[in-house]
Amino acid sequence: MRRKLLPLLPGAVIGNGRMLATIKNTGELYRLFWPHIDQAQHLGQFIVGIRQTAPAPEGVWWLHESPWHGEQHYLNETPVVLTCRRRDDVGLLVEQADFILPEEDVLARQYRVTNLSDRARTLNLVVYCTFLIDESALYDTMYLELTHQTLIQFRRNIFLALKAPGYPLVGYHTGRRDTPGDPLAAASRGEFYGDSSTLRAGAGALAWEMGEILPGETRELTLYLAAASSEAAVLELLSRVSGKSGQQWLEEAAGFWEHWLEHQPLAEGKGEENGAFRRSLMVLKLLTNRETGGSIAAPEFDPFYTGCGGYGYCWPRDGMYTALALDEAGYHREARDFYLFAARVQDPDGSWQQRYFTNGFWAPTWGKQIDQVGAVLWGYHHHFKLTRDREFLQKIWPSTFLGAAYLVEHLSPNGLPEPGLDLWEDNFIQSTYAAAAIYGGLRGAAALAGSIGAPEKAKKWSEAAETVRKSILTHLWNPDRQCFLRGINRRVSCYDYQCALDRGEQAWKDREPSGLYEIYWVEKDTRVDAAVLGLVFPFGVLEPEHPLMDETIKSIARVLGNNRVGGIHRYEWDGYRGGNPWILTTLWLGIIHALRGEQDTARALYRWALDNASPTGLLPEQVDKERGGPAWVIPLGWSHAMFILLHLALQGKLSFAKDKVDDAFIDTNRG
Repeated sequence: MRRKLLPLLPGAVIGNGRMLATIKNTGELYRLFWPHIDQAQHLGQFIVGIRQTAPAPEGVWWLHESPWHGEQHYLNETPVVLTCRRRDDVGLLVEQADFILPEEDVLARQYRVTNLSDRARTLNLVVYCTFLIDESALYDTMYLELTHQTLIQFRRNIFLALKAPGYPLVGYHTGRRDTPGDPLAAASRGEFYGDSSTLRAGAGALAWEMGEILPGETRELTLYLAAASSEAAVLELLSRVSGKSGQQWLEEAAGFWEHWLEHQPLAEGKGEENGAFRRSLMVLKLLTNRETGGSIAAPEFDPFYTGCGGYGYCWPRDGMYTALALDEAGYHREARDFYLFAARVQDPDGSWQQRYFTNGFWAPTWGKQIDQVGAVLWGYHHHFKLTRDREFLQKIWPSTFLGAAYLVEHLSPNGLPEPGLDLWEDNFIQSTYAAAAIYGGLRGAAALAGSIGAPEKAKKWSEAAETVRKSILTHLWNPDRQCFLRGINRRVSCYDYQCALDRGEQAWKDREPSGLYEIYWVEKDTRVDAAVLGLVFPFGVLEPEHPLMDETIKSIARVLGNNRVGGIHRYEWDGYRGGNPWILTTLWLGIIHALRGEQDTARALYRWALDNASPTGLLPEQVDKERGGPAWVIPLGWSHAMFILLHLALQGKLSFAKDKVDDAFIDTNRG
């Protein structure tokens, strides 16, 4: 199907915490989410072009097509995206500003069109759009509301409306997309047949006359795309925002974000680096649902799961790292909102689902991960330690109690957490990272118990944490490779079992009691894995300078370092999306080096992340292992969170570098 939304890395993201949009590097609107940032995606296609009607009529020059060219950037690290498009052969410059109003669910698209030719000309701005409302092509209606000269498409209680105040609508045509009645071909020729409504899979084309533009003159027009739950509401919303010019709204939107960014007092460093720090904070804010506090990993770009399992969801683990970065940067309210979201969606047994929609509904899953329980409990304590917010403590205490009980109940006889999905979600194993997270979670829960006045629980959970720590040191160190194991007791497929035997690894198979199923296991997963850095940061099993971490860091740098483009891979033989180095693992190692006082090494890893950002400064998940630059998922919230944390660590402003655990109920002998 022509408009099937295949995976594509966007150039920029904009939003207000309810509405979220991604934009291609050509300026084409790519995705639009509302009324939540992850639910649902309503855009089929939205393209804009310029048509000359005089002195000689021409077809439409669509801005996203060649030979238009230009560049794109954020305005002062605010989510106002400026896209420049130029065509010297037709003598036109189009400067486009895209932003979403901070307090209104309206996407504004401001166009400044400059006539670069040596003659006066009359120009129209043309839009072709289709909306896939609620991600469905069924039961929608598109129509032109002639009184307000507004194009509306709705499905049930979702109404999207498009208007360009101040300019006459000189052509319109609606039809069903991907049929002979689709208006795209006719509109491209400058033909508009006047059909004002259509049922199912609606597509519309509209033209507004910008008037005669003299040589060197610039004309400005702003499109407003609004979302509401009824026709009356969406028309009232458009009427309200039409009372100001596009430039006024742009200045208000930029001012809103600049004020929010000025809240943090910790953005020191060089201009470029300070800008990247502010931009990372902006991204984390955009990826957070302002009403619930849930944060998504990234704007969804692969809804058909053609290359992955999707990213537009809230993982409790990713959310903790986002909250950690916001807390360390001074944005305690935003961090608190996430932790209260986590407490609300927790399962009755004390665990969390793998991931959620930001309204709290369960998201598609392939298994729970016990490390997420430890991570959230650790985050609860970290937030309380920074803020000493007693009201927060009272609200999360029931969740802490359930979560800590769950962790204690799910320890194996060897003192490690029961096998489960690992951090990277591709192994069922007793992983080192999960053990570190459970240790951190139990210590955090013990400290909270001490603060709230539950000494018996504090003692019990502290002792359980120490059991996990001792088991990590007993079972998970690999002297042969001078590095911590990825984990032990890994469940594998029949094929992987044979591969393990061929590599000389210790492996075995068991039968279920029924005798119907065979389960294959590898005793030790000796692959070097960057996730073992969690032993130091953030969970504090070992101090940064611990001798075992000395050797582990050397092994990670030697084995996982990419010798061609730099950066750190996740683990040995990682094949996901071709096996590229990751931004977050590289920054993670940088944080460890900074905590160890190795500033030069840490800064080199920090600079590598900056050098491999997108043209608009967004950090991807992965960097292309052959060419450098973004390879998959933009922007990834976890990457930006780790950037914030390393930025602060390099300035000595990360709380981990300044204090040790000071809670009376976790003074156990750490060996």
